[in-house]
Amino acid sequence: MDQGRTLVIAVDGLDAADLADGPLTDPGSPLRDALLRHAVPLEIRTGGPSEPSPALVSLMTGASVGHTGVAMELAFDPAEPAVGGVWYHDDLRIPTLLEVARSRGAVTCALQWPATAGSGVDLCLPLVEDLRRYRDRWSMAEQTSSPRMVAEHLRHRREAGLHLSQIEPDSLVGQVSEEALSGGRVDLAMVRLSGLGRARRREGCTSSAARRALAVTVEALDRLVVAFAATEEDRIVLVPGRPLVPVELLVHPNAVLERHGLVRTDGPRLAGFRALVWPDGPRGVLHVRRGESPSVGRAAMEALAEVAAHYRLRLRPVDDGVGATAQTDVIAVLEGTPGTVFGLSPTHRPLVEGDDPYYAGPRAVADPAASTTVLGSGPGLPGTRVEGGWADLGVTLAESMGLVLPAATASGMRPAALAQA
Repeated sequence: MDQGRTLVIAVDGLDAADLADGPLTDPGSPLRDALLRHAVPLEIRTGGPSEPSPALVSLMTGASVGHTGVAMELAFDPAEPAVGGVWYHDDLRIPTLLEVARSRGAVTCALQWPATAGSGVDLCLPLVEDLRRYRDRWSMAEQTSSPRMVAEHLRHRREAGLHLSQIEPDSLVGQVSEEALSGGRVDLAMVRLSGLGRARRREGCTSSAARRALAVTVEALDRLVVAFAATEEDRIVLVPGRPLVPVELLVHPNAVLERHGLVRTDGPRLAGFRALVWPDGPRGVLHVRRGESPSVGRAAMEALAEVAAHYRLRLRPVDDGVGATAQTDVIAVLEGTPGTVFGLSPTHRPLVEGDDPYYAGPRAVADPAASTTVLGSGPGLPGTRVEGGWADLGVTLAESMGLVLPAATASGMRPAALAQA
């Protein structure tokens, strides 16, 4: 394994404009001085996951979502279909870069990174939102974090009376990362900042909430980069998510399934289903309960054809089963043009235009048709512009560290002509 250290920072909601002009590019900005001035673009092509969790898990395994076990942003539990679930380390099917590095003696750190709760990462702070399983936020944080994280960075905060509900997760990540990275050697740190993307999705990219979230993001990035104190032997990789675009159409396909008797409600609440569309940002995944007759799948497809008649939508049958659970099969995906977002509700209107005066849904959604530019700098990383998918980026990152991802399905980032060959 290479002797240099590696810092990977994923910032959901960060866009090209933020990296071209603004506080991150001001003279004296730690990120500008450490990375932006001499970074090499690593282009993530269109296609593949558009939501943060499956994309980042694909990156840390070097494998496509069909192999990782994390196929969408929120885990789907057929027993509780009204609530999105959390991804844990046990959900993964293959080893990660964090595990491979640790097996070679590296000290590892994962902060707010998806599917790391319950892993063997030395300094792990997943910050999962799973109050169904834990009685309060402190129990949730301590029981999903690593023992060393609890001992060195959480316990004294709890004893001091900190309320986790009153601090932005990214602010806590910034504080903990500053302590962890300056308190001793960390060979591989993978850190995710999620607040900017959450605010821009919920309130819109130009909202006051988004501006406040950007300020928190900038402060956390400054803490990270300064504490890491990169040398010529070290690597820094900045990973924005897919670009966000304004919502133009909100789709509730389960309202149509409910009318056809395939979804059961209790008032406005989703109570049960025979077939259900699980939303995943700009697409919806059609699940059918195992044990149902083939006629249920056919009925669901016929019902959704009504929704897919809208010019922005397409219903695509699939047979790869990606996203299926032990109780359900996946038989189709409902996709929209950029600006389309899917909702879970079985009682709202099936189609709501984004400019509707009564529209109250998310204001922005990831654009699955857009590419993303990752910025990287340091030994072993490409010295000229290259491109590939999320899994390719993971393979290239591992190679730069002198490591091999044992279950990778990708071959690594390549110059454009080779990547498209």
